[in-house]
Amino acid sequence: MRITHDFSELWNIANRLGAERQSFALTRASAISAIEAELIGGREVKLDELQFVSGLLAFEGRQILLYIPDQGYKIEEVLKGNRDAGKKFHVAYCGTLETMRSSGRFERYIATTDVSGNFALSGIDMTMRELTGQAKLYVCQNCLNMLNYKQAKVNRAARALRESFDLNEFFETFSSCFRFLPVRTKVEAGASVYAANWREISDNLREAVNWTCEGCKINLSNARQLLHVHHIDGVKGNNARSNLKVLCKACHRMEPLHDHMYVPRDEMKAINRLRCSAGIFDGTWNAVMRYADPALHGALGLARSQGWAVPEIEHEVSGLPRHVEAAWPEQRIAISLEHPAPSAPGWRLVDLHGFASMMN
Repeated sequence: MRITHDFSELWNIANRLGAERQSFALTRASAISAIEAELIGGREVKLDELQFVSGLLAFEGRQILLYIPDQGYKIEEVLKGNRDAGKKFHVAYCGTLETMRSSGRFERYIATTDVSGNFALSGIDMTMRELTGQAKLYVCQNCLNMLNYKQAKVNRAARALRESFDLNEFFETFSSCFRFLPVRTKVEAGASVYAANWREISDNLREAVNWTCEGCKINLSNARQLLHVHHIDGVKGNNARSNLKVLCKACHRMEPLHDHMYVPRDEMKAINRLRCSAGIFDGTWNAVMRYADPALHGALGLARSQGWAVPEIEHEVSGLPRHVEAAWPEQRIAISLEHPAPSAPGWRLVDLHGFASMMN
């Protein structure tokens, strides 16, 4: 519904005060459900309440992380910035959580989708005085190893990953595993400052390149909503042609300053089907590791490290309604991001966690 109102008197007052006019635009906001609102703020849970999607932690179908707010006697050090003194937060159902669950040690865990990296913590000092505050914590290395996230398990140099670990990037990587996409809690500077005629600029530029991604070169004339225009320097108001790059949504999220873009599974599959048709997956590991769904990279890195052949991406398995994300047809083994993984006669279909278990 369009709402009109006469603001002339307000403008008269502003003019008398010498106020400078600034242009602005209202963007449509997505409705946040009660569960999402609660998870952003943090919800206390027991381990038995959680779901596990490909080894990732989930609550009510939403990807979460877990942390323990009670830092005990280490609270002073943690609040001063000593992350080594703090308890680690978890992003996967690793051996640490399994041990605690099997032994019945249900500490007070907080489930959250807040990806700011700041945690609400508490504890007591040596005089038994309660202290509270916010501080950063390290991610659990066992979680990263289990997922082989950024090759943490197969590449020793990647063990330093905890220093640069970015929750936004982690949630984005596995966004195609979940039905509900995370609610963005991080707003990049200048993220909403688009030119008033941005839609026209975007449409004209995409048409000028014949609706073709300038990254992977696939044509998206039949799926134009999956073709974006990327600002190379991250400044939304800089619309010089040299600063603009036409990219499919999957290529777009690989760019720096891409505002942490979540790509649903169906969109990622549609893009990779087009890449398959265009011959982008040329039978090399380089192509697979560059263009396969990022959620697969840890599993594929494990396979490559153990000398497996290059898998087929978006492979059709007889009897299944949808292609599987990666497959080794000769071994009749495939990885599916469906939850739970489907079954097909003569095939071993596993999720990410199941594949990691095979590699151990």
